Amino acid sequence: MTMNSETRKCQNCEKDFVIEPEDFGFYEKIKVPPPTWCPDCRMQRRLIWRGERSLYKRDCDLCGRSIIAIYSTEKPYKVYCHECFHGDKWDGRDFGIEIDFSKPFLNQFKELQTEVPRQYAFVFQNANSEYVNGAAFNKNCYMIFVSDHNEDLMYSYSSFQCRSSSDLLSCGDCEQCYDDVMCNKCYGVVFSQDCSNSQDLAFCKNCSGCHDCVGCVNLKNKQYQIFNRQYSKEDYFKKTKELKLDTRIGRKEVEKEAHELWLKYPSKFIHGFQNKDVVGDYILNSKNSVRCYDSEQLEDCKFIIHGHKDKNCYDAYVIVDNSQYSYEVVSAITLNNTKFGYCVWNDYDVEYSDSCENSHHLFGCVGLRKQEYCILNKQYSKEEYEKLVPKIIEHMKEKPYIDKKGRTFSYGEFFPPELCPFAYNESVAQEYFPLTQESAIERGFEWKQIEKKQHEITMLGDAVPEDIASVSEDIMKEVIGCIHKGECNHGCTNALKITSAEFQLYKKLSVPIPTLCFNCRHFQRLSRRNSVELYNSRCSCQGEGSGQYKNMTEHQHGSSVCPNKFRTTYNPADKDIVYCEECYQQEIA
Repeated sequence: MTMNSETRKCQNCEKDFVIEPEDFGFYEKIKVPPPTWCPDCRMQRRLIWRGERSLYKRDCDLCGRSIIAIYSTEKPYKVYCHECFHGDKWDGRDFGIEIDFSKPFLNQFKELQTEVPRQYAFVFQNANSEYVNGAAFNKNCYMIFVSDHNEDLMYSYSSFQCRSSSDLLSCGDCEQCYDDVMCNKCYGVVFSQDCSNSQDLAFCKNCSGCHDCVGCVNLKNKQYQIFNRQYSKEDYFKKTKELKLDTRIGRKEVEKEAHELWLKYPSKFIHGFQNKDVVGDYILNSKNSVRCYDSEQLEDCKFIIHGHKDKNCYDAYVIVDNSQYSYEVVSAITLNNTKFGYCVWNDYDVEYSDSCENSHHLFGCVGLRKQEYCILNKQYSKEEYEKLVPKIIEHMKEKPYIDKKGRTFSYGEFFPPELCPFAYNESVAQEYFPLTQESAIERGFEWKQIEKKQHEITMLGDAVPEDIASVSEDIMKEVIGCIHKGECNHGCTNALKITSAEFQLYKKLSVPIPTLCFNCRHFQRLSRRNSVELYNSRCSCQGEGSGQYKNMTEHQHGSSVCPNKFRTTYNPADKDIVYCEECYQQEIA
């Protein structure tokens, strides 16, 4: 095993990146060569394979019924509804092809991709929830994505066990909530983030066990506070009425003052708890894991986003349920020794495969279920398979796939972008690494022109009443123009309509009618979270405080500057006061 780190040049962006000794150990263990792309370029290359929030009407290519799919009609694929895809009217092995050693292997794999049917979306046991994706066990939900076990939830992403709420991002067990980010076990909480076990909050950050607070930060078990100032119950409700939170103007003023206050209080360098030797953000109950995000219960993992209960896995987006020794996979469930895969579920010993389930010993397969010892969907005996696979690997090294940008994809690289079924702006890559159409195409990605909706705007966004009290049910008859007017880079739909469920929620929570479409609101919420970029930084604690903030207790380093250093997603160039774990716990105990 290589005992020293090595600096290499990324084949894609040509920037230097470092491969650590433990990385070499992992690559040797799973028998793949070290990567030729840097971690960020590899992440971007994987993310284009997650088409999550773009939905299209089309017909199932087998039974003909109308479906809401993640593949538009111009895609060169046959698309089946859930019942047809998992039915017994077709067998993926019928599309099997013989390996041709005169052509690059991935060229042949690409041909197979266009022939084998694809599942229309990733949904399971939802009731009255047609417009969803990456969703299971939901009831009466609309436009929710990567979210399970919800009821009457709208316009939300990565939220679980929530009820009667809208516009949530990464929330859990919330009810009657609106426009929140990373909130858990909350009721009646609006425009807030990182709050838990609380109710009736507005514009609060990192508050726990609180109720009836506005514009507060870092509070525990408090009530009737406004901008971290204590009020009596009577004065609190009098003051909040004066703030006019039910109006758009009042809301903006409170939001501005709240965000200014938040910057005067310390934030912990990482969003997470019960971690040991972890680098990343929004990560829980994990250990020995680096550059991991939105994950929990990871061990010895690296470069993971949306992981759950995984060990010894590298380079994955959405990998869950006890996966191990897997590498460069997207949309993965319960894997073992699976490499270079998209939508690989309950598989082991699978490589370079797309949409394969409950299978093992596959190489270069598409759409197989409960199969073994197949190459390019053709069935082989165990002996034939084990003899052919090493030969194919050597062939991939000697005759690699070369894309239109001249980049080579030998064995050990994830799929080239040209094999991806989604355009860049249809995928989550646009959320993590936003690009313009021109820059995406220049980098070798596809771009989809936004389809013009067949609707006529009947009310400009600027004409929507300032407060919800002035709005009648007639608003549901209007087509409201998004105030971004399609001029942003957020997939703006140019317009929005208010549903009955939305209208009732806005009335109940006394929040104004939105003037941004769903996509623009989603990107606005994303901007409230830290990015996945890491910075080398140090604790801001200066002994008595940071200058802006005065410590409430004496810390273990006394009056001297805290010596602790860390990697964090907080940019040192910004105004945040960022504390290490020890100093933060001293202040927010």
